[in-house]
Amino acid sequence: MNTLAPAHESAPPADELPRRAWAAYFRHELTDPVVALAEYTRDLAARSAEAGHAETAQTAARVRERAEQLLATVHQLSAAGPTPVDAADEREYRRTVRHDLRAAAAFVVSACEDMAEGSPPDVATVLVPVLSRSLTTARHVIDLIESVVRYGRTPEAAPPDGPAHAMLARLPAVIAGDIPTPHGLILVVDDNEYGRDLIVKALSHQGHTVEVACDGYEAQKRLSLTDRPVPDLILLDVMMPGLTGPELLRWLKADDRLWHVPVIMVSALGEDDSVLACIAAGAEDYLTRPVKSGLLRARIAGCLEKKRLRDREIEYQTRIAGLVRAIFPPAAVTEWEQTGTIRTRLHERVGVLFLDVVGFTALCEKHQDEPEEVIRSLQTQVEMYEDTARRHGVQKIKTIGDAFMGAVGLQPTVANPALTLLRCALDLIADTACHPAGWRVRVGIHVGPVVTGILGKTQFSYDIWGHTVNAAERVEATGRAGVVSLTDEAWQMLDGVAEGESRQIVARGIGVMTVWDFIAWRGGRPPE
Repeated sequence: MNTLAPAHESAPPADELPRRAWAAYFRHELTDPVVALAEYTRDLAARSAEAGHAETAQTAARVRERAEQLLATVHQLSAAGPTPVDAADEREYRRTVRHDLRAAAAFVVSACEDMAEGSPPDVATVLVPVLSRSLTTARHVIDLIESVVRYGRTPEAAPPDGPAHAMLARLPAVIAGDIPTPHGLILVVDDNEYGRDLIVKALSHQGHTVEVACDGYEAQKRLSLTDRPVPDLILLDVMMPGLTGPELLRWLKADDRLWHVPVIMVSALGEDDSVLACIAAGAEDYLTRPVKSGLLRARIAGCLEKKRLRDREIEYQTRIAGLVRAIFPPAAVTEWEQTGTIRTRLHERVGVLFLDVVGFTALCEKHQDEPEEVIRSLQTQVEMYEDTARRHGVQKIKTIGDAFMGAVGLQPTVANPALTLLRCALDLIADTACHPAGWRVRVGIHVGPVVTGILGKTQFSYDIWGHTVNAAERVEATGRAGVVSLTDEAWQMLDGVAEGESRQIVARGIGVMTVWDFIAWRGGRPPE
């Protein structure tokens, strides 16, 4: 059996538009009220049987049968499409519609009125709510039938700018592709060779790149290849030997790499339960055989557009996650993801490093006519600082103008924060000396307790506070270009592996401090 049916891809002739408008109006106006009437009368029959009055129950059963006949007739006429072309045949057709539909609806009205008047009081009391709904709906259906039969017979009954005419007039432009259709890589999974080939031909004609799999196992193997691009969309047959469509769908949705790929199920008539199960399992949509090419185009366009928006959202979330990881240390990121906040914490043994460009203010004044060049040079230097710090396991805290602050021992802790920072500081000085700008820096180091956290609600950043931060900054500010200066507490942690000179400084807000300027590694090389 062919699985691809032709679609109406061009505008209908002018004389056909009214007939198609009539058919559209018929389906739109009558289907839902008649479905509701059938449901109400089923409820009426069930409650009448429970009430235990035989005559009422028999009448209710006949009401239910006629309502279901009415529903079947509406479905049959809806499926038949537009009315006949010949005027005489059309008149006969409308008379048949009026007779068959009105007769069934009129019977429901009459029988419900008889039940309301003839049922025993105790039974009538139980049936009043559902009986009233059934009677009101049946009367409304009769009015709708008259409206549908009259539709299109006069300009007043169906004006050319009416909803059905307007909808049908716009539809061909959409089908013809006036609205841009996204293209993508589509995997067709179908064990039916003929149906598969027809769908592939239609998709290729629409501009898509198409891959095929003859069964579920072949599709699973293809999708497991990490060196191949992930499809933008999968058309998946429901009934296949071996690994069925629903089984492959469940496998897809459980895979972290593939779960987001939209899947359209392709089913034969009569597979409604399987299709519903697939929709519940995550399928995006479904098509029934024979597949109409216009419907295929529309469903695929819709799925690809939703995937494009979903991919954009994923990309945005990834960028946000990258930004968060660039601002916060790993442990803080984990806390943020799990709790939505970062708690203030005290860390007892943290090494803090301050680096500052010597004479930066004078440098800016000298090059005040080309500030962009100064900032470009500073940008490349800061990026170099970040790379060097990362190499030594030092967390960048922030830049303050031309100053760079880093810390080690926040999370995880390190055995010797002073030694780690000294290694990093010497590399920072050496890297700066090799930079084309020819700038010189000084570095200060201290080890002690700090408090970490974030402040404010907007434009916040991860920061550290405390005496340790102030001490590192004061030591750096009194240092010399190209020299690493350490507080006495940090120097003692080096345990004799370095040689240096001590000096006394008076630090603002701290007082007298002993400071050591690093000269060389004892023995000529750093400890292993």
